Amino acid sequence: MTTELFLHILDANRIELPDGAQDSLLQYASLLKDWNAKINLISRKDEDNILERHILHSLLLRMPAICEYDFGNKRVLDIGTGGGLPGIPLKIVTPNCNITLIDSIQKKIAACSAMISQLGLTGIEAVGGRAEELAKLPKFSHSFDAVISRAVAPLDELAKWSKGLLKPNGILLALKGGDLSEEIGRTERFKFVAGVEEKPIELVGYDGFAHEGKKLVSVVLKGP
Repeated sequence: MTTELFLHILDANRIELPDGAQDSLLQYASLLKDWNAKINLISRKDEDNILERHILHSLLLRMPAICEYDFGNKRVLDIGTGGGLPGIPLKIVTPNCNITLIDSIQKKIAACSAMISQLGLTGIEAVGGRAEELAKLPKFSHSFDAVISRAVAPLDELAKWSKGLLKPNGILLALKGGDLSEEIGRTERFKFVAGVEEKPIELVGYDGFAHEGKKLVSVVLKGP
């Protein structure tokens, strides 16, 4: 995908880019490719399609027709971030949210921390550890407004991990693909879940995600 097409799709789908965000997104794509040569952050076959396969996919969280959640001034946790996805692109286009990236693989966290520094981003940190372990720490326990995740684990597992991290009435937003009926069914049976919604990805000017059956699934937790 060319830079011009990438930016056109963002504009056609009503993603407003703050000052400097365009350059930061493109710089992040370059950094991700460079770091991937040292550490396995994304599939090698995707290295020439980072804008399409990774950054555009992450930014679905900011497309009004796909995701209505307002990340502004929220505390957000990215579970299983890998190379900073979807958390870093989300932060670039939403400067006023606070994001914590977590991953159990320390090498990936080191790469994310370096990229955050190279991009000059503030209000975002990368932390090594598993979600279920971090949920026991006061800094993380029931501290987040939203959990985001991208193709990390089955939905019911993500919901269980998120339970101890989210505030009451918090939301899990998961970018996933394929037939999710069984995962959704298992998740809906949890007593702490208020509701689950599955939304197919349909973009203006780009049909790749629709052909692949990509979806955004939201899981809302019950209140106190």
